[in-house]
Amino acid sequence: MKMPTNKIPLGKKELTKDDPQYKEKRIKNNDAVKKSRQKSKTNNKVTLEKVTEMKCENEVLEARIKLVGQELQFLIDIYVAHVKGGHNLPPPQCLDEIKKVL
Repeated sequence: MKMPTNKIPLGKKELTKDDPQYKEKRIKNNDAVKKSRQKSKTNNKVTLEKVTEMKCENEVLEARIKLVGQELQFLIDIYVAHVKGGHNLPPPQCLDEIKKVL
């Protein structure tokens, strides 16, 4: 059984740590890594800011939903009081459906 040999691909030469080309490649790679990490941190920061902003917006919307629900219940109560009070108003077909939602 033959063992694989570590051949250097054609057109490439083996670089040692003392070789200036090796040092240049390492410097470029290190700069690329730093740039990539900085970009990742920036993207994470932007995403976190968006999440925070959306959470605040969500709280406002949930409060608005609660308020509108209370307003709707108030209007339903008024309508029901008028119907029970002898005002000849036809009951809405969707009143039961609205009460289910509340």
